Amino acid sequence: LRKAAGSVMTDRDLSELERCNRDCLAALEDIVGFDRNGTHLPGATTSQQLREKGAHWAKHVLENPIAWILCFLYVMGTVVSGYPLVSGVATAAGLETESKYFYMTRAFDGLIYVFLPQICVLLIRLVQRRPLLHRMVGRAIVIGDCPWVAQTTEAFLSKIFACSYSATGVHVYSGNPADHLVHRMTHRVVRGALLACGRPDGRLSALTSLES
Repeated sequence: LRKAAGSVMTDRDLSELERCNRDCLAALEDIVGFDRNGTHLPGATTSQQLREKGAHWAKHVLENPIAWILCFLYVMGTVVSGYPLVSGVATAAGLETESKYFYMTRAFDGLIYVFLPQICVLLIRLVQRRPLLHRMVGRAIVIGDCPWVAQTTEAFLSKIFACSYSATGVHVYSGNPADHLVHRMTHRVVRGALLACGRPDGRLSALTSLES
Protein backbone atom coordinates (compact mmCIF):
# COMPACT_ATOMS: atom_id res chain seq x y z
CA LEU A 1 0.00 0.00 0.00
CA ARG A 2 2.84 2.40 0.81
CA LYS A 3 4.54 1.55 -2.47
CA ALA A 4 1.35 2.04 -4.45
CA ALA A 5 0.69 5.39 -2.75
CA GLY A 6 4.25 6.57 -3.25
CA SER A 7 4.78 7.03 0.49
CA VAL A 8 8.32 7.40 1.80
CA MET A 9 7.43 6.43 5.37
CA THR A 10 9.48 3.61 6.80
CA ASP A 11 8.56 0.98 9.36
CA ARG A 12 10.48 2.99 11.94
CA ASP A 13 8.39 6.07 11.20
CA LEU A 14 5.19 4.11 11.63
CA SER A 15 6.38 2.58 14.90
CA GLU A 16 7.25 6.06 16.22
CA LEU A 17 3.81 7.37 15.32
CA GLU A 18 2.13 4.40 16.98
CA ARG A 19 4.20 4.79 20.14
CA CYS A 20 3.54 8.55 20.30
CA ASN A 21 -0.16 7.85 19.83
CA ARG A 22 -0.16 5.52 22.86
CA ASP A 23 2.02 7.85 24.93
CA CYS A 24 -0.25 10.79 24.10
CA LEU A 25 -3.16 9.21 25.98
CA ALA A 26 -1.05 8.65 29.09
CA ALA A 27 0.35 12.19 28.85
CA LEU A 28 -3.15 13.68 28.58
CA GLU A 29 -4.26 11.74 31.65
CA ASP A 30 -1.24 13.06 33.55
CA ILE A 31 -1.97 16.64 32.43
CA VAL A 32 -5.64 16.67 33.45
CA GLY A 33 -5.13 14.54 36.58
CA PHE A 34 -7.81 11.97 35.66
CA ASP A 35 -7.63 8.76 33.71
CA ARG A 36 -9.81 7.89 30.72
CA ASN A 37 -12.44 6.42 33.06
CA GLY A 38 -12.76 9.64 35.07
CA THR A 39 -10.83 8.34 38.10
CA HIS A 40 -8.61 10.85 39.88
CA LEU A 41 -4.92 9.98 39.64
CA PRO A 42 -3.15 9.90 43.03
CA GLY A 43 0.31 11.25 43.72
CA ALA A 44 2.26 14.03 42.08
CA THR A 45 1.02 14.57 38.52
CA THR A 46 1.67 17.17 35.85
CA SER A 47 -1.81 18.51 36.59
CA GLN A 48 -0.82 19.24 40.19
CA GLN A 49 2.40 20.92 39.11
CA LEU A 50 0.54 23.07 36.59
CA ARG A 51 -1.99 24.14 39.20
CA GLU A 52 0.76 25.06 41.66
CA LYS A 53 2.57 27.10 39.02
CA GLY A 54 -0.72 28.70 38.00
CA ALA A 55 -1.44 29.71 41.58
CA HIS A 56 2.01 31.28 41.81
CA TRP A 57 1.55 33.21 38.56
CA ALA A 58 -1.91 34.32 39.73
CA LYS A 59 -0.26 36.16 42.63
CA HIS A 60 1.67 38.26 40.12
CA VAL A 61 -1.41 39.00 38.02
CA LEU A 62 -3.81 39.71 40.89
CA GLU A 63 -1.59 41.99 42.99
CA ASN A 64 -3.00 45.16 41.38
CA PRO A 65 -6.68 44.50 42.22
CA ILE A 66 -5.68 43.32 45.70
CA ALA A 67 -3.69 46.52 46.19
CA TRP A 68 -6.70 48.54 45.00
CA ILE A 69 -8.90 46.84 47.61
CA LEU A 70 -6.35 47.58 50.36
CA CYS A 71 -6.18 51.23 49.25
CA PHE A 72 -9.97 51.44 49.33
CA LEU A 73 -10.12 50.03 52.86
CA TYR A 74 -7.38 52.36 54.13
CA VAL A 75 -8.86 55.51 52.59
CA MET A 76 -12.40 54.74 53.71
CA GLY A 77 -11.26 53.80 57.20
CA THR A 78 -9.06 56.84 57.79
CA VAL A 79 -11.36 59.40 56.15
CA VAL A 80 -14.56 58.20 57.79
CA SER A 81 -12.95 57.92 61.22
CA GLY A 82 -11.07 61.20 60.83
CA TYR A 83 -7.84 59.62 62.11
CA PRO A 84 -5.14 59.02 59.48
CA LEU A 85 -2.38 56.64 60.45
CA VAL A 86 0.47 58.91 61.58
CA SER A 87 -1.57 61.78 63.01
CA GLY A 88 -3.97 59.32 64.63
CA VAL A 89 -1.13 57.55 66.41
CA ALA A 90 0.37 60.91 67.41
CA THR A 91 -2.96 62.10 68.80
CA ALA A 92 -3.40 58.88 70.75
CA ALA A 93 0.12 59.35 72.14
CA GLY A 94 -0.89 62.77 73.52
CA LEU A 95 0.32 65.20 70.83
CA GLU A 96 -1.77 68.38 70.86
CA THR A 97 -3.49 69.35 67.62
CA GLU A 98 -2.26 72.95 68.10
CA SER A 99 1.38 71.85 68.18
CA LYS A 100 3.60 72.65 65.22
CA TYR A 101 4.70 69.03 65.13
CA PHE A 102 1.14 67.99 64.44
CA TYR A 103 1.40 69.46 60.93
CA MET A 104 4.43 67.28 60.32
CA THR A 105 2.31 64.22 61.05
CA ARG A 106 -0.28 65.49 58.56
CA ALA A 107 2.50 65.84 55.97
CA PHE A 108 3.50 62.21 56.52
CA ASP A 109 -0.14 61.17 56.17
CA GLY A 110 -0.29 63.07 52.89
CA LEU A 111 2.76 61.19 51.62
CA ILE A 112 1.13 57.90 52.60
CA TYR A 113 -1.95 58.79 50.56
CA VAL A 114 0.19 59.76 47.56
CA PHE A 115 2.26 56.57 47.59
CA LEU A 116 -0.43 54.28 48.99
CA PRO A 117 -0.72 52.04 45.87
CA GLN A 118 3.03 51.39 45.84
CA ILE A 119 3.05 50.77 49.58
CA CYS A 120 0.23 48.25 49.29
CA VAL A 121 1.96 46.41 46.43
CA LEU A 122 5.17 46.17 48.44
CA LEU A 123 3.27 44.86 51.47
CA ILE A 124 1.57 42.22 49.32
CA ARG A 125 4.91 41.08 47.92
CA LEU A 126 6.45 40.95 51.38
CA VAL A 127 3.61 38.79 52.69
CA GLN A 128 3.71 36.50 49.65
CA ARG A 129 7.54 36.42 49.63
CA ARG A 130 7.85 37.57 46.04
CA PRO A 131 10.52 39.84 44.50
CA LEU A 132 10.06 43.46 45.54
CA LEU A 133 11.70 45.13 42.55
CA HIS A 134 9.30 43.92 39.84
CA ARG A 135 7.53 46.68 37.96
CA MET A 136 4.25 47.76 39.53
CA VAL A 137 2.24 47.60 36.30
CA GLY A 138 0.30 45.05 34.31
CA ARG A 139 2.11 41.80 33.65
CA ALA A 140 3.31 40.50 30.30
CA ILE A 141 3.28 36.80 29.44
CA VAL A 142 5.70 35.63 26.76
CA ILE A 143 5.18 32.20 25.18
CA GLY A 144 8.15 30.54 23.50
CA ASP A 145 7.50 27.42 21.47
CA CYS A 146 7.23 26.14 17.91
CA PRO A 147 5.00 28.43 15.82
CA TRP A 148 1.74 26.44 15.83
CA VAL A 149 1.89 25.91 19.58
CA ALA A 150 2.96 29.46 20.46
CA GLN A 151 0.39 31.14 18.22
CA THR A 152 -2.56 29.01 19.28
CA THR A 153 -1.64 29.43 22.95
CA GLU A 154 -1.32 33.20 22.49
CA ALA A 155 -4.75 33.36 20.82
CA PHE A 156 -6.37 31.23 23.54
CA LEU A 157 -4.79 33.15 26.43
CA SER A 158 -5.56 36.54 24.85
CA LYS A 159 -9.21 35.56 24.44
CA ILE A 160 -9.48 34.43 28.06
CA PHE A 161 -8.05 37.67 29.46
CA ALA A 162 -10.15 39.71 27.01
CA CYS A 163 -13.12 38.55 29.10
CA SER A 164 -11.54 39.65 32.41
CA TYR A 165 -11.64 42.97 34.22
CA SER A 166 -9.12 45.56 33.04
CA ALA A 167 -7.28 45.49 36.38
CA THR A 168 -6.54 41.78 35.93
CA GLY A 169 -5.57 41.90 32.27
CA VAL A 170 -2.18 40.87 30.90
CA HIS A 171 -0.28 41.45 27.67
CA VAL A 172 0.39 38.24 25.75
CA TYR A 173 3.24 37.76 23.26
CA SER A 174 4.60 34.69 21.53
CA GLY A 175 7.54 33.70 19.39
CA ASN A 176 9.63 30.85 18.11
CA PRO A 177 12.78 30.42 20.25
CA ALA A 178 14.58 28.93 17.26
CA ASP A 179 13.77 31.93 15.09
CA HIS A 180 12.50 35.39 16.09
CA LEU A 181 11.66 35.23 19.82
CA VAL A 182 14.97 36.76 20.91
CA HIS A 183 14.89 39.48 18.24
CA ARG A 184 11.31 40.46 19.01
CA MET A 185 11.39 40.30 22.80
CA THR A 186 14.90 41.31 23.88
CA HIS A 187 14.05 45.02 23.85
CA ARG A 188 10.79 44.37 25.72
CA VAL A 189 12.27 42.52 28.68
CA VAL A 190 11.38 44.18 32.00
CA ARG A 191 11.41 43.03 35.61
CA GLY A 192 8.35 40.93 36.27
CA ALA A 193 7.75 39.49 32.79
CA LEU A 194 6.36 35.93 32.87
CA LEU A 195 8.01 33.52 30.41
CA ALA A 196 6.55 30.14 29.42
CA CYS A 197 8.77 28.02 27.17
CA GLY A 198 7.86 24.69 25.61
CA ARG A 199 10.10 21.97 24.25
CA PRO A 200 9.27 20.20 20.98
CA ASP A 201 9.06 16.42 21.10
CA GLY A 202 12.35 15.48 19.46
CA ARG A 203 11.34 11.83 19.32
CA LEU A 204 9.48 12.72 16.14
CA SER A 205 11.86 13.04 13.24
CA ALA A 206 10.09 16.18 11.98
CA LEU A 207 10.79 17.96 15.29
CA THR A 208 14.30 16.71 15.98
CA SER A 209 16.06 19.72 14.43
CA LEU A 210 13.63 22.16 16.10
CA GLU A 211 14.31 20.62 19.53
CA SER A 212 18.06 20.96 19.11
